[in-house]
Amino acid sequence: MEDSYESTMLVSSWDYDVVLEKIGYGKAQWLLLLISGLLTITSVASQQAMGIIVIASHCEFQTTQAEKGLMMASCVAGISLSTYFWGYISDNFGRRKVLLHGVFVSNGLQIILMFVTNMWFFNIISFLGGISIGGISAALYAYLSEFHIPRHRAVVVNYSTMFVSVTAIFVPATAWMILSSDWSIGLVGDFVFRPWRFIMFVNLLPGFLAGLLLLYYPESPKFLLSQNQIKEAVSAVAWIGQLNRGISINQILNCDEFTLKPENQNRSILINKNILSNIARATMPLFHKPHVLNFILCNLAIFGMFFSSNGMQFWFPEIVNRSSRAENANSSTVCEILSNSFAQQKRSIDLTCINPIDKKTYIDNMIVGVAFLVGFCIQGTLLNPLGRKNVLLAALVVSTISGILLHFVTNATAVLVLFCLYILLPGLSISIMLGAVVDFVPTNLRGKAVSICLSLGRLGSIAATNLMGIMLQPLCNTTFAMFTSVLFVCIIIVCRVPIKNST
Repeated sequence: MEDSYESTMLVSSWDYDVVLEKIGYGKAQWLLLLISGLLTITSVASQQAMGIIVIASHCEFQTTQAEKGLMMASCVAGISLSTYFWGYISDNFGRRKVLLHGVFVSNGLQIILMFVTNMWFFNIISFLGGISIGGISAALYAYLSEFHIPRHRAVVVNYSTMFVSVTAIFVPATAWMILSSDWSIGLVGDFVFRPWRFIMFVNLLPGFLAGLLLLYYPESPKFLLSQNQIKEAVSAVAWIGQLNRGISINQILNCDEFTLKPENQNRSILINKNILSNIARATMPLFHKPHVLNFILCNLAIFGMFFSSNGMQFWFPEIVNRSSRAENANSSTVCEILSNSFAQQKRSIDLTCINPIDKKTYIDNMIVGVAFLVGFCIQGTLLNPLGRKNVLLAALVVSTISGILLHFVTNATAVLVLFCLYILLPGLSISIMLGAVVDFVPTNLRGKAVSICLSLGRLGSIAATNLMGIMLQPLCNTTFAMFTSVLFVCIIIVCRVPIKNST
């Protein structure tokens, strides 16, 4: 009896965040940040590259402006419609499983997409690829943040999102290298493999590497605790401790045996025959007090940020490519240049098949990517000292002013700077809003909450991309004014949301 009593006393119960604090920040977190970055590159590149692909594939598919908008929106539509479903799956069956499925299936579909010759079939495969990529979007931020202590989560999500800027450099840089050489390979029948198809293969490589690295990682310990899988959570924490410190978790905690305290929450509802009913029931807590008002406001703000930033960024290559061939580029506003370009195209033979993409298109898009990279670095250093809400408001105000000035400024360099701010700052703000959402809700709702926000955000991208395709030619100034008005509404919403500062 005495031995049994002493054995029981040697087992200590620890809070998961306290154990992480004891282990310290190390290889497990750094490598996971790299993995999340590579997954982000593949996820975002599959969307951003379409802005260049629609120009390069114009001769093969003979696309109109509206059809270009559909091509750019197809992948985003798949992501938007599937992200919440994957969030539900990740909250019930694990973040890691969803991430692995998302990356490897989307890679396979990207390979198929390389050989599609019909535009509508291309859109369908792209849409299915977007559904798989939705798994990455749904689970990534929750998985990454749950390997970090609370005070590091906002900053690490910011730096993970920073890889969006790396993608904004990676996509035009690789496209420039690939499309600068004029080659073609005849394969079967009339099918000719041209350089623009190879862009999709290059874009999937970062995600494939990330998937291989992720195979060595355990499931999120915090998720395992929320599912009452204590032993598995202890093993996962032991793995983190061994990788970071090179010693056993018992030595780190200075105890013979230990266990982890379970999450103080009800388990999520598991899937049974009525999956839609279960999804609705599992989601309802987000739309009741104390979460409902802040959650809805965050969704509206994220919708507006995606609408303005992604919608404009997807069309930026087309805008720059048309502007680069204009004779009056240094004495006219953006909309005046575009109007002249569209009018000239109607009057003359379309020469875009001879020289489809001007090198300035690649350079300006890479400049936007560098601006994103610098912006994320600066934002990461400002979040803690200035507070997330102050940084968010400043970014939205400056981007709104930039949108207004684009109606009047004619200098080419000034226009590029304004476009950088107009695209960059709302894009930077998305990660801050997602961090706020994670703070509002408990662990078992985070995957679903982030997924809903991202799904609605991408609906904003779809709406913006298609509206640009329809409205840019006949109503350029109205289009820009609409995008700027959406940003102004985001400012009002952010003023209302009680965003916590990092602690």
